Amino acid sequence: MNSGDNPRPPRGRKSIYELPPLELECMKVLWRLGEASVRDIREELARVRSLAYTTVETIMDRLTRKGVVSREKRGKAHRYTPRYAKAEARAQAVHVLVEHFFGGSREALRAHLEGAPVVEPVASLPAERDALSREPRSEPPLDTSLL
Repeated sequence: MNSGDNPRPPRGRKSIYELPPLELECMKVLWRLGEASVRDIREELARVRSLAYTTVETIMDRLTRKGVVSREKRGKAHRYTPRYAKAEARAQAVHVLVEHFFGGSREALRAHLEGAPVVEPVASLPAERDALSREPRSEPPLDTSLL
């Protein structure tokens, strides 16, 4: 991967993979429409779930503050535009998945998707083994003299 293919977000912008589900739903609508008002987004989401206008407005304000969308005032309404392409968001999500669950190995992810068993990286096994082998600590008895 060269530096131009880096899936990490530019400074000041939030990673798409870190967005809560409702924010991501709004982003999916925005990617599909390209540009939209709160009303447009709410109408699209209404096909699946009912949300108050103010709820969608709050979500879009959060996405603006996180740097995920840009907002422009047009007349009485704001128009929102995604600052991430859907492909860029997908690349970030895959990058995080590969790093966190497959030890940075795209080959391990590919093997997993193809149904082959995934071999854990050796470096992560001792820490996991140590964590599993520890017995739960019992709390010390309560010192009632302090009460």
